[in-house]
Amino acid sequence: MTPANVFSTMLCRTALMLCVCAAPALARAQTAASGVGAGASPTVSAASGSPASAAVSPPAGPLASQSASSAQSDAEAAQQDAFNARQTALNRRTEEYTYRYQVAEHDCYSHFFVNHCLGVARKAMYTAKDDVRTDQLKLNAEERALRAQQRDERNALRDAQDQADAPKRANNEKLNQASFEEKQRQHQLDEASRNASAPKTEAANQAEYDKKQADFQAKLDQAHADAQKDQQQRAENVDRFNAKQVKASEHQESVKQRQAKAAANAAASAAAASAAAAKSAAASGAVQK
Repeated sequence: MTPANVFSTMLCRTALMLCVCAAPALARAQTAASGVGAGASPTVSAASGSPASAAVSPPAGPLASQSASSAQSDAEAAQQDAFNARQTALNRRTEEYTYRYQVAEHDCYSHFFVNHCLGVARKAMYTAKDDVRTDQLKLNAEERALRAQQRDERNALRDAQDQADAPKRANNEKLNQASFEEKQRQHQLDEASRNASAPKTEAANQAEYDKKQADFQAKLDQAHADAQKDQQQRAENVDRFNAKQVKASEHQESVKQRQAKAAANAAASAAAASAAAAKSAAASGAVQK
């Protein structure tokens, strides 16, 4: 058996093993996708490569909308799992033929016709690579188609939900408009009430202001009067103090004069007494002789 035949045989076996390994995952994904119910997205046609048209009925209420969204999410997750499983299989095939080519290339150097052996190995590798690329392009096209379909379905569900919520939004808008108009009317009433009570309020404020000014002026006048009275009292106090000082000076002078007179009288009395004593002594001496 030639190296090319060996490489082709091993490549086929590897691809078969990968398909066998990926089959359970694909089956589970297809089972989940087929069991999601009427709200799930339809299966993408691999032959046409375009999303199948799906009629989405408007949800009957919040619960129906939630169940439809949940079913759609489950279907999208299942389809994405299927795509992931196929992509994993393609990646394994790529790794496998790359590894097989490296083994075949290594083995070719032990043959006599090395270049011929390498050419056969490369040709087999290119063939396997083209097959994988074809499957990869097909998978990418299906994924794009599925995403476009899912986007259209989500848009349809959103439009249906918007249509279902339209009466509620209209009712809310009416309530909001009525509330706004009521607030406007209340604002106008409050404005009219303020305008009507403005003159009274201004008069009351002016009267209160005038009263405060009058009270302040009265306190100011009283303060001036008290200041003048205090000044007059201080002047009277100064006059009384000066009078007392003058009287004290006069009294002190009078005391000095009395003291001087008393001292003079005392001196005269003492002199007279002394003269009398001397005269008496002289008389006594004359008698004794």
